[in-house]
Amino acid sequence: MKSKGLAILAAVTLVVLIAAIWSTLERGRRTAAAAAPGGLHPGLIDRVNEISKIAIRTPRHGFTIQRAGEADWRVPERGGYPVKFETVKQAVVGIASMRILEAKTAKAELHPKLHLKAPEDGGKGTSMTLTDGQGNDLAAIVVGKTKVSPTTKEPGIHYVRKADQAQSWLAAGRVEAWETIDRWLDNEMPTIARQRVRAATTSQPDGDAITVARTDPDGRDFTVRDIPEGWKMLHATAGNALGSALGFLSFEDVAPIEKIDFANPNMALFKTFDGLSLLVTMVERDSQFWLHFDAEFAAEDVQTEGLSEAQMKAMKSADEVRAEVDRINGRFAPWAYRVAKYKADDFMTARDALLMKDDGKGKDKGG
Repeated sequence: MKSKGLAILAAVTLVVLIAAIWSTLERGRRTAAAAAPGGLHPGLIDRVNEISKIAIRTPRHGFTIQRAGEADWRVPERGGYPVKFETVKQAVVGIASMRILEAKTAKAELHPKLHLKAPEDGGKGTSMTLTDGQGNDLAAIVVGKTKVSPTTKEPGIHYVRKADQAQSWLAAGRVEAWETIDRWLDNEMPTIARQRVRAATTSQPDGDAITVARTDPDGRDFTVRDIPEGWKMLHATAGNALGSALGFLSFEDVAPIEKIDFANPNMALFKTFDGLSLLVTMVERDSQFWLHFDAEFAAEDVQTEGLSEAQMKAMKSADEVRAEVDRINGRFAPWAYRVAKYKADDFMTARDALLMKDDGKGKDKGG
């Protein structure tokens, strides 16, 4: 998006916001009692393209979002990890177009009740400062409690104040004061359709490994391969969590890969019918779980013979897989991602999570 495109979108957004706000007022929400509706930052909407940095401080994090190009914004504190332009646009336009509905307290001692005490002072508010390329602050606010959450058609209503003023306001706008950094970062992760996954193998730091696989892309269940004598699967669906582990990937934080010690890792290797191999390397550090990705293509791993025409439509050609490998390694391999324990558990699946001793009595549980 060209830089002037942000200003155009901002202007359109402002018109929509104003209409929605007056619609809200017409339905009887609490409205201007001590101040006529007006802009919290008059004239800022015309200067949004001058903004080059957003400094954010929450009760849990402090970080900045820095412009690296016309539509390229990154987080220096996370090694320059990218932020979605749409997220930046929403934050900038949301602040620039906030409209005052009502004056609230100007007593600093009452700010904590509205979460308007700044986090740098030990408060629960979220501080947001917009700065231009010369280092001048164009806007600095503390966002407190949300009175009315925004919808797809209407702005939200929030308690806010300018950072250098004690006067607080009830204001309308689309400002998302997210407290966790993952909500600001570009949340894209490698996406491998479950239908493509043929096999998954986990390896423990001691070398113990176990594999689940299937021969039918439409098959629901992944079966444990090479079960040792005297063992059996816990139940017929025991392998499905591992086989489906690449679905719905998300992360809680990110760091350059060199910042995380990946010695003695767990590993999970996923192979697709169309020849993609995706290696997920996983470690636990200070009760946090970190992973990174490496991908490759091997023509000898392609196992599409006998698949139906419909199943083949879900697969990729060799050239497409090679391009996919290049994208995964270029976009994701340089980073370590912190993930939730439940997702880490899938990538660290051990033998005893899938198998049990076979005492020869009765049927498998769930079988």
